[in-house]
This record gives sequence, structure tokens and C-alpha cells, in this order.
Amino acid sequence: MSASYKPALLKALARLCRRTDALVIHLDDIGEEFAKMYWNQVVVYHLRQAAAVTKQSAVIKLILESAEKYGARAFSDLPDVGRALIRDNMAHVLTINVLSAFHASKPDAMPVLYQWDRGDLAITLTRQSHAFIRENSSTLQVIANYHWAAFLEACNRLAPRIIQKVQRDGASRGSLTPYLRILVEDGETSCFYCEQPFTETRRPVVDHVIPWTFILEDPLWDLVLCCAPCNSAKSDWLPDSVYIQRLVARNQAGFSQAFKGKASALFGAGDIGGLYEAAISLEWPRFWAPRP
Repeated sequence: MSASYKPALLKALARLCRRTDALVIHLDDIGEEFAKMYWNQVVVYHLRQAAAVTKQSAVIKLILESAEKYGARAFSDLPDVGRALIRDNMAHVLTINVLSAFHASKPDAMPVLYQWDRGDLAITLTRQSHAFIRENSSTLQVIANYHWAAFLEACNRLAPRIIQKVQRDGASRGSLTPYLRILVEDGETSCFYCEQPFTETRRPVVDHVIPWTFILEDPLWDLVLCCAPCNSAKSDWLPDSVYIQRLVARNQAGFSQAFKGKASALFGAGDIGGLYEAAISLEWPRFWAPRP
């Protein structure tokens, strides 16, 4: 594959056929599925969809333009007009080099999954192909995820947990409340970033120094207490390197009774620095620092 369009289309068909009995599937419906899947990978997880940083496909350009235009972090944040526009634009991209190329490498004996002629605004499935896709929807999505992740590994060699990022529909995460108690008990009394002390009106929250959307886990070595304004402003940016040094120093200094028995969850300086450098090499949003 020279792009991820084929596994994306297979995954979109698997999802749509599971939801509808219709044999005619409109391109804008496929376009919306494309937008949802690529949005999560590009906007939330910042995964490259091409080996060269300067090379962006039409799909990726549409995603990034929409995110910037509407200031949307999640696909669900798009206003109705933005959602309709990206559906239409994605449908147009499908007609250029996606639908016609999907069957190009299939074995001769294998029947096509759908019929589509240039100018058509929908694809048409046979009853047999629709039944096949619906009955095997879960398996086909696993296959699509595998090939998509294999392609992305070549473009994002240092990114962790690529398969999990591909198969996720959203960026849902677990509660950090237990970690808040642990960090408070450990004696952190001021914001990790701006260093202002916590008060009744400036209460602490838990933050991932290296963003959760990059590592997809909640390890103790990466969690700190900060104030809500810093937490909101930092979002999923990488902080300036001074905060990585501060994090390493915090971890090397050891932890109180609250952390005993959890030492295996802590990374060394080389591990933390390696992840930080990996994110930088992948053009992750970076070098955030609180304003003076």
C-alpha cells in the first residue's frame, strides 16, 4: 500500500453494512466514516499518514483544515455546517483514487465487494457481498486495523501503541482521581509548571507531562500535580525540556510511603528522554511553557 485508503475503506464498509440493510451506500456516508477515523488518528494522536513530513494526502489536508477552521479537538466538536462540509469533501476524495483502486489487487477469482462507476454518488453491493461484510464485520475490522497499523509503523517508527490508536474510536481515558490522592499524599504542594502553591481556590489536578495521547497509559512516572489553568493551557502539548528534566529529578529523588510497591511503574531518565525525543521527531505539538 502507498496509502492507508484501502484499510480505511474496508473498515468503513464493515461499519456501515452492520448498521444498514441497504445495498446502496452513499458516498457521503462513507466520507463521514473516513473523517471520523482519520480525525482521531491525525488530530488526537498526531499520527503521520505518510513517511515524508511534507507529503500530505487530500484526506489529511481536509482534516487539518477543518480542525483549524473550527477550533475542533474532537470530530464531535465540529458544528453541523463543518461536519456536512467535510462529509462532502471526503466523498469527493473517494471518487478520485480510492473507490476505483480498491479492487485493483484482488485475486482474479474473487468477486468485487461493490460496483461503482465514475460519476455515481453511491456504491452498490450485491446481497451476497453485503451479507458477507455484515457477518464478518468484526473480523474485517481487525484485518483493516492490522494493515493500517502496519502501514503507519513505517511512517511513525518511534510512536508507541500504534495498533491501539488505530482501533480506538475515541480518546476516552480512565479516571485520574486515584492518582490525585497518591500525589497529594506524596507531598506535592505547588503546580509542577508555574510553581504557584495550591490553595482552596487554586486546587490541584493531575497532568501527564508527556501527553496521554502519545503514550496511551497512566504511569506514575509521568503524572504530576498542576493547577487547572496550566492543565488547560498545556492540553496535549509536549512541555519545554526544562520540565522533562524536572520530571526526571522528581522521579530520581524517590517517593514517599504512598509510592512503595509501585517502583516498577517508574521510568529512568533515559526512558523518559527517549519518549520525549521520539515525540519531537514525530512533529508532536511541542515546547509549551506557562506564560510569565
